[in-house]
Order: sequence, then C-alpha cells, then structure tokens
Amino acid sequence: MIKQLIAIWKGEPFIKKMVAKFGEMLDDAEIAFTCAWQVFLGQVTAEQLERECHEKDAAINDHEREIRRILLEHLSLHPQHDVSGCLVMMSMVKDAERIGDYSKNILEVGIMMEGKSKDMKFLKRLSATQGKIADHFPKLRKAFLESDDNLARQLLDEYAPIKSECNSILHDLFSEQLPTREAVATALISRYLKRINSHMSNIASGIIYPLDQIDFVRGGILE
Repeated sequence: MIKQLIAIWKGEPFIKKMVAKFGEMLDDAEIAFTCAWQVFLGQVTAEQLERECHEKDAAINDHEREIRRILLEHLSLHPQHDVSGCLVMMSMVKDAERIGDYSKNILEVGIMMEGKSKDMKFLKRLSATQGKIADHFPKLRKAFLESDDNLARQLLDEYAPIKSECNSILHDLFSEQLPTREAVATALISRYLKRINSHMSNIASGIIYPLDQIDFVRGGILE
C-alpha cells in the first residue's frame, strides 16, 4: 500500500519528511536491538551501551510523535484526503516504537544476567533467531524506502519460521531442569524476539496490503 500512497502524496510537502523520519526510526530500532543483544551476550558491559540503547529508544519515541504530528497536520488541511493511508502510517510507526521497547527489555535481561548468558543451554538457538531478525532490519528499511513489495513479501515469508522457533524454544524449556535465572531469561528472550519479529512483519504487511489487511499473518504470509 505504501507505494500507492507515496505516488498519491507525491509533491505534498510533508511526504519527504515523513518517509525520512520513519527510515530514522528503523535505523534507531536496529541500533537499540544490536546494543541490547551485545549486553545480553556479555560482549560489552551495560555501562558501555545502556545509555546509547535508551537514547535510541527515546529518539524512536520522538520520531513517532513527529510523524503523528505531520499526519495530523495533513489531515487537518485535507480532512477527506487519504485517511486510510494516514492510519496505515500510524499503525506502522507504533510497530516501530514497540520494537524499541522490546529491545530495551532485552537490555534489561542482559543487565540481570550479568554477562553469564554464555553458559545458557538455549543460547545457540536464541542467537540464531536473533541473527535472523537482525538481518531483517536493513531489508525492512529498504523495502519501505523503495516501496519494494517483493522484498516485503520475502520478510513475511520468514515470519512463521522465526515465530515457530521462538515457540519451540519455550516448549523445550519446560522439559529442562535449569537454574531459575537461566530459565526466566530464556523464556523472556524467546518472547521478546517473537514480538519483535511480529512487529517487523506488521510493518512489512503495511508496505504491501491495504489498511483492513495489515497485521494479520496467516500461515506465514498475509493472504
């Protein structure tokens, strides 16, 4: 849907700024996600990256407010013009904001683990899942900025396998006798990764589908 909207809004003074702001949101979300994971792995101390992670989350929130303001100003001047398109963008920026929040949650688990995650039984599987999600950030940004339907569909194709692995980790966790801290951390991280995957897929769906169909993934891709 974004491709059609940008084509409709082409020449409008607000569109270039809005698109740039959303690209910055995705950039900041990627940095926050990467910083949080480095702390979780114990590659760096919380003191080294905690501030940057929180600053990026705050920047994401600022961008969300700015995009909302831009859209509301547009609607106030054109109350009957492209309401559905504005609602799609509102939905997408909320998903980007949630990615920042869940990245911050991963950071919090990393702080509580105190650099001991390297001994976790499920670390290899969690890291593999995190790596797949990390690879999606530049693809998602490119798909949005270039209105690339094919790339967005590729991201949606990979939604279900990541979701399934997150669920599988949690299921397998119940068969293990692990220390409380490790078990809780494993459960939380698997849930946070699952939610980030979902919010990124929601954004990808907004690139392709109309308002009434975004956010609903069935069988791995929207139908």
